[in-house]
Amino acid sequence: MSVTKRVLPSGSVTWRAKVFFERRVIAQKSFTRRVDAKRWEADQLAKLASGAWIDPARGRVTFAALAAEWQASREHLAVRSQETTEFLLAKYVLPEIGAVPIAAISAADVERAMTAMTARGLATATRRRALSMIRLVFDYAIRDRRLSVNVARMVSLPRGATKREPHWLRPEQLGRLVMAVPELCRPAVLFLGLTGCRFSEMAALRVDDVVQTPHGLGVRVHRAATQSKRTSGAVFGPTKTHQTRTVPVPAALDGYVRERVAATAAGGYLFPSPTGGVWTNTNFRARSRWMDATREAGVEGTTIHDLRHTAASLLIAAGADVKAVQVILGHSTATMTMDLYGHLFSEATWQAMERLPAIPLMDARRVLDPPLDRASHTQHCEESPSEQRDH
Repeated sequence: MSVTKRVLPSGSVTWRAKVFFERRVIAQKSFTRRVDAKRWEADQLAKLASGAWIDPARGRVTFAALAAEWQASREHLAVRSQETTEFLLAKYVLPEIGAVPIAAISAADVERAMTAMTARGLATATRRRALSMIRLVFDYAIRDRRLSVNVARMVSLPRGATKREPHWLRPEQLGRLVMAVPELCRPAVLFLGLTGCRFSEMAALRVDDVVQTPHGLGVRVHRAATQSKRTSGAVFGPTKTHQTRTVPVPAALDGYVRERVAATAAGGYLFPSPTGGVWTNTNFRARSRWMDATREAGVEGTTIHDLRHTAASLLIAAGADVKAVQVILGHSTATMTMDLYGHLFSEATWQAMERLPAIPLMDARRVLDPPLDRASHTQHCEESPSEQRDH
């Protein structure tokens, strides 16, 4: 019998309900009334049979401990992604709810944590990423049968501007920027501005990645050299989408690539730093005099990532279709390409504007009737209604 009667030394009676699974007690609870104990037991057995049962003891783990387990399960991701989530957790999330057992955290607790981030002046994008991360941690707990509900998904994502609008250069602006950077950096800037590869992908390219295809030279993009936030050094790993693609070598760089392959030993970098090693974003910005170069080229405020947007706009202007742009840029889906650059593909907005009717331009001043002189106005007012009708 799973519900037993217990008489305490004080003389009061309690009813102890136990739930068994594979001959061991997995949950137990005391009640003052037998009917409540039976009802709880039946509820637990029904959840156990349907697979919705959650072990209450496992919900006592703190959010900090659960987040650490979740982080350990993501070691297959890029180092930069792991460092970003680790920073957000340690800096903004764990100080608010890290010590609280996960089963005791409510949606209100999550909202308070988000309010604290707002009070600290964090950008909308940072707060959205923090909330998304909290949701993922609770999702992990649900998959591990520690929770049944993700309270973080009851909290709405912060609203507001989340990202900088894409900015791209016109061909002549890209040309001026290329000539404004030191000679060693020019091939890298031109490659980024014409192929749209991510900086980490460009930095990781080696001469061994150059391939001859029936259509011409190409480079196999299958790794990335991401700069670590912790050490500032380059950390090699897969591309952002964990996919390999072949990117055509632009005609403007065909000669450079052939010469580089012929003069470099196997394993050498296609776009090397001054020491022959791998570029990091910080090192490249310093060596290229990026701030000064963009100012001299008349494109101040342009970022290195804007070269990726520049390549996309140039490809679309050249007539490339969505699939081609997706493959060259390395987007995971064509939908992502359309979300970012769909307005450049569509001619509908331009055609709609061209179909507007011609608007005749004329003097918009209103022509007023000449005012009545005072005498005629007085005479008109003194006439009888029948006389006014005769007029």
